[in-house]
Amino acid sequence: MDVRRLKILGVLSLLVSFLEAHTLMMNIANNGDGTITVVGEFSTGELAAGAMVRLESLVSGSTLFKQRLGVEGELAIPIPKEPYQVVLDGGPGHVIVKEGIAPAEGFSIQVSEAGKSTKKLSEAQSSTGEWSLSTMILFSLALMGLTLYFSARNTKKLLEFKG
Repeated sequence: MDVRRLKILGVLSLLVSFLEAHTLMMNIANNGDGTITVVGEFSTGELAAGAMVRLESLVSGSTLFKQRLGVEGELAIPIPKEPYQVVLDGGPGHVIVKEGIAPAEGFSIQVSEAGKSTKKLSEAQSSTGEWSLSTMILFSLALMGLTLYFSARNTKKLLEFKG
């Protein structure tokens, strides 16, 4: 394989990797009226419509609220009176967990070490099977370098054999 074809193959493999890589992102805004707005989208700019939003109690571990994002990728939710976390679940490998915003008057129930939830709360998950941009670039460069090295080595052996 000549160097030109190798470069084309490397560029194409990088482009395919960029097209498939995406990360789920979540923004939480305090609306100032006793509600929060949860917005979900992917790093590609695509809205996370249909992703599940859960508010989980940090006191009891129970689910306080559960609903899917609408087609606009956002949802307004009443702020609970107890400490909570917001979970955005966009599918396997795409789970984000953030601390909930307190109401203006503060939480009426507090988390104590003795009364802390024994129920397992949701945890963030990084995208399984996806590499970061820097990892993809380094892997591709290493693969191209090894290919060039062995290609040059084999060419040298071939020339020595013919000569």
